[in-house]
Amino acid sequence: MKNCKKSPTKKKIQSGFHRSRRKKKKLQEREVEVKAQEQALRGQEAELNKLKDAQKALNKDLVQKLTERLGTSSEEFKTQLKNQMEEDARRRAARYIQESEEDLKEHSEMRAKKILSLVIDRFARPYCAERGIGAVNFPDNHIRKLFCDANGNNIKAVQDACGCDIIVEEGMDMVGVAGFDPVRRELTRRTLERIFKEKKNINPDFIRKIAENQKKELFKNIKHDGDALAKELKLEGLNGEIRQMMGSLRYRYSFTQNQYFHCGEVGWLAGLMAAELKLDIKKARRVGMLHDIGKSMDHVMEGGHAVIGADFIAARGEAPDVVHAVKAHHFDEQPSTDHAFLVIAADAVSGARPGARRSTIESYNQKVSELQDIARSFPGVTDCFVLSGGRECRVLVNGKKVDDTQALDLSKKIAARIEEECNYPGQIKVVIVRETVVTEQTRKELA
Repeated sequence: MKNCKKSPTKKKIQSGFHRSRRKKKKLQEREVEVKAQEQALRGQEAELNKLKDAQKALNKDLVQKLTERLGTSSEEFKTQLKNQMEEDARRRAARYIQESEEDLKEHSEMRAKKILSLVIDRFARPYCAERGIGAVNFPDNHIRKLFCDANGNNIKAVQDACGCDIIVEEGMDMVGVAGFDPVRRELTRRTLERIFKEKKNINPDFIRKIAENQKKELFKNIKHDGDALAKELKLEGLNGEIRQMMGSLRYRYSFTQNQYFHCGEVGWLAGLMAAELKLDIKKARRVGMLHDIGKSMDHVMEGGHAVIGADFIAARGEAPDVVHAVKAHHFDEQPSTDHAFLVIAADAVSGARPGARRSTIESYNQKVSELQDIARSFPGVTDCFVLSGGRECRVLVNGKKVDDTQALDLSKKIAARIEEECNYPGQIKVVIVRETVVTEQTRKELA
């Protein structure tokens, strides 16, 4: 008799059928639970809506009672409450601003001195004591005779090729170079030095050839200097003409201070101060470097160098805030940005530090005369002396006409007039000295 056993396939089918029935039953039970929970939730929502309606009724009743007691409408009360809150906020803001201003006035000078001391200590750029050379010496009398020909053709050739006046006086072993363009003066100086190295015949054709070669080399050096300064300060996106003009400042001097190195110093100082004040360092370096670019063009254009430089960089794509900082660093435009004030401070530090600038005899005499004229224009002043290289103005006054209180007021007035009418780097101290002169004569009759 054969065994009647179920095949494995039928067993699997039956097992799967039972599992699906169990799952379907569980699903139906779950569905019943969900419907019961939904019904309970709808009941809770209905209760919540009733509570909300009751709350609204209570709020409305409360508002009505409050308005009746206050004798005003709800809208008017809201307006009054809003105005009161705004007034309180304005009062707190005004008090905070006043306290901040008082704190700033009390500690601003101390903080500024601290920042300047930190910046100056951190400033590690090499100092350049280079001064402009306005004359070239003859190596010997033989070269002088070759250069100073009878008809003056050689001198005229140099003047035509370089664009500067040549001054040769009898008894002087040097050639003077005069001209408004600093680059042309440098070209003339280089040309003369190269000519004087030539021991053979010196003629106009030779001079023109030398001048042309020196011009190419000079322009190459100018381009290299402009690129080097931008690279040193890590400035990107500078127009090629701007870099060219920055390089030409290598031969421009102000109070014997080289303006190329001065712009580099101001760029670094402005960047260091910006770092202390949490400002944009690259922008501070940019405006610091560009602040005196107008000095490379002020000999051919009318106006102050700040305005000339600002217009130049604006036409070559510089940002408006950079242009403003350049234009405002001598107050041709009222400074209104943090970077504009940073440039003013950095420029003053670079120009006023000991040894940075020197006055020529003409400019120093003019400064002394201006200071004396201003001081002597006030009543009661008997004399005025300028001391310490123009850094101190000592004013003598008549002690009978000017008392102590008037002397204090007089010093302030003289200092204000000097600030308004004189152009000078650094500070000038005004000292008032009250003078009382007592005289008496002796009389003695002869026997």
